[in-house]
Amino acid sequence: MHIAMFVDYHPASLGGVQTAVAGLRRGLERAGHRVTLFVAPDPATEPDPDIVALHPLSIPAVNGFEVVAPNRRNAALIDAEFAARGPIDIVHTQSTYGVAIAGMKAARRHRIPLVHTAQSRDDAFIEHTSPAPYATALALRALHGRYVPHAHHMPHRDGESGAARHAWWTISGQAQAADRVIAPTRHFADLLLAHGLTRPITVVSNGVDDALLDGRTAVARPADGPLRLVWCGRLSGEKRLLESIEAVRRTDHCVLDIYGDGDLRGAAVGRIVERRLGQRIRLHGRVSQAECLDAMADADALLFPSNGFDTQGMALLEATAVGLPVVYCDPALAESVPAGVRSADPSVEALAETLAELAADRSVLAELRTRLAGRADTVRQSRQIARVLEVYRDAGAAVASATPLAMPRTLADIPTAPGRVPVLGHSLRALADAPGFVTSLPALGPIVRVHFGRQTGYVLTTPDLLREVNLGDAEFEREDLREAIADIAGGAVNVLRGPEHRLRRRMISPALRQSRLAEYAEAAADIANAWAAALPADRRVNLMDEAHGLVLDTVSATLFTADFGDSARREIRDNVPWLLSQVIVRTALPPRLRGLRMIANYRWRSKSRHLRAAVGAAVREYRRRDEDFNDVVSALIRHTDSETGARLSDDHIIDEAILMLAGGVGSMASLTGWLWHEVSLRPAIAERLYAELDAVVGTGDVRPEHLAAMPYLKQVVSETIRFWGPWISAANAGADLPIGDVVIPAGAAIMFSPYMVQHDPRWFTHPESFDPDRWSAENAADTVKKAMISFGVGRRRCLGDHFAMLEIALASAALLSRWRITPVPGHRVRASNRDFVLSPSALPVTLRAR
Repeated sequence: MHIAMFVDYHPASLGGVQTAVAGLRRGLERAGHRVTLFVAPDPATEPDPDIVALHPLSIPAVNGFEVVAPNRRNAALIDAEFAARGPIDIVHTQSTYGVAIAGMKAARRHRIPLVHTAQSRDDAFIEHTSPAPYATALALRALHGRYVPHAHHMPHRDGESGAARHAWWTISGQAQAADRVIAPTRHFADLLLAHGLTRPITVVSNGVDDALLDGRTAVARPADGPLRLVWCGRLSGEKRLLESIEAVRRTDHCVLDIYGDGDLRGAAVGRIVERRLGQRIRLHGRVSQAECLDAMADADALLFPSNGFDTQGMALLEATAVGLPVVYCDPALAESVPAGVRSADPSVEALAETLAELAADRSVLAELRTRLAGRADTVRQSRQIARVLEVYRDAGAAVASATPLAMPRTLADIPTAPGRVPVLGHSLRALADAPGFVTSLPALGPIVRVHFGRQTGYVLTTPDLLREVNLGDAEFEREDLREAIADIAGGAVNVLRGPEHRLRRRMISPALRQSRLAEYAEAAADIANAWAAALPADRRVNLMDEAHGLVLDTVSATLFTADFGDSARREIRDNVPWLLSQVIVRTALPPRLRGLRMIANYRWRSKSRHLRAAVGAAVREYRRRDEDFNDVVSALIRHTDSETGARLSDDHIIDEAILMLAGGVGSMASLTGWLWHEVSLRPAIAERLYAELDAVVGTGDVRPEHLAAMPYLKQVVSETIRFWGPWISAANAGADLPIGDVVIPAGAAIMFSPYMVQHDPRWFTHPESFDPDRWSAENAADTVKKAMISFGVGRRRCLGDHFAMLEIALASAALLSRWRITPVPGHRVRASNRDFVLSPSALPVTLRAR
């Protein structure tokens, strides 16, 4: 198997969870499995090819650990690593916070079985270490609940503080999100069940790395001298180090060696100096696990005063491994202590009394060591691996045999996406991480409720459901979009409904017929060749800026080829990019909030007015000339509907021309930029493209007739459109809409996400891999084609889909036939969701002549 483990601590940092995870990793690897660790970074460590450090937040470390958020940047990194290292068979989370949440989300995105090991009592940690436990636990619960559903029932428990209850929502919620759960001890498993966990849970102990125990022999301990205690672990409040120091101070003939590091080191040094305990209590700092085992083997007993925090304690397993008795105070840990002495209660007084009795009578310890003889093998990691693998297989079988989530029968049965906030709903979450948001929805069900401001929407998460709705007789309207773009193109076909929409589609479709596309392709090829030839060699170029300019020029030239269209083309270049950037913002914001953007609204109205005036002047001149210039506007002006005799007015043509710009320029430029970016990162794909271009185009210009002879270029275009499909599309139900047994009320938004469907492993194998060969003749199955919905479905399918693919292919062929793309080292390409298609924020590269 290939297991992806996620833990919020780097394995080189100090702590029991880190030690347990490192041991499990080595045990699995020795058993022939592969493990990739996804962790918080630790800059002081040496690189490990099987450890992926996620990006931390730019905030101070908490308790010595970098803080990682499950954000878009980390999701992209995880997806890229999954694609490069895959396939992944199991995702195994080992903590509760940002890294583990990112792992949980990745498992759901990729439909990979998810196992969670609940390791820590976060409730006790917060109460021991936070100056404001209640506020801290409440804030963490709220933050955790943005990403992980807290929908399970958690019973109230007598005596549990408010802070502890809030913390348990995160502990149990993280476990409830998994397919299978592991707990290291029975008592902790019972606590999880008592806090509402309903997932299958298995008790599997942590283990000690076999390599540390092989060849180790028993060490003879002297029977005289002081009682020699050892303390191993993180120097933190929940471990009760200062209480240990005080208990030893009160005990005669007793010494203590402390191994570890942490926040309490300074306090511990101060206490030792203040009480003049330097001869009896020694701080050794952090040591390796092997050195810790050596220290334990030489001691009389392990002092382990933790109470109500440790779920098992790696130090307890290490003590068993070397035959060392344990002095402890938490009765819940008895199952992890085969031979030890428990104090009457957790108080310093009780601990000191227990230590005094052992110092006075060593026979008790001798008897305990006898009981420990032969127990070392029971805590070996290899003894636990078989049970862990059994849980993995069980999780995999459960996911494989899981019945698809049932269709809801009523509106109340439709789940709501987590992360909703007052007033804005899910707007902030969607705008902050659009890919992560939409790809999290299929795990909730075939229909998921979302809220954008006051608007309620229902996301259809399967292609079959989407086709059922869009190919039926239902009527849709787009009043929100119409209102948002009223100043610029409020009467365009994409916001019309019913007979008006059907008539407009009939009237504009002749402008995009195959015979017309052949004419547009000649102009597009000329523009692309001239552009590519003029690019500078061996200098930094932002290919995203180039893509926008090229596509703007190409689309505007196909709209207006006549010389008198120059003014319109200038207005398009000056105004369209900014107007496009505002469309999704204006659509997402509720009208009242949109109205508060006074400066942006003024610019929007001003630029819209200038653009419509320039396009309108060109349209009027076309009518006056009454000639066919073999462009889009000519076709629109000259067409008469055969059924009704209707013709498009000037305002209609202005609306449709601007819609073609708005709908085409942003999306085509983004997809073209993504294609260049993906090719620049993948030398094998680039070389195949170069070979095909050399064989077909040679050293001359690219012409439209070349495209038919370049199937691999077509595959790369198709894969780009799949991989970077629109992240959202929506329309409002014009009347009550039955979907199965449930009826969506009139006015509600019906939404779908091509990006979500096309990154769902139910429809595409290894969807996070950029693989053009999935579109080869032998691989492109019908099921894949049915799930390819980037251009929409049914009556609202984009009329310009063929032109878009044509333009992307010609632009890419012109560029790649002349240039090799070298990305600027160190630059991270971000996906911006300021349009319905995610766009590369910038593509700085150096171009070198081929």
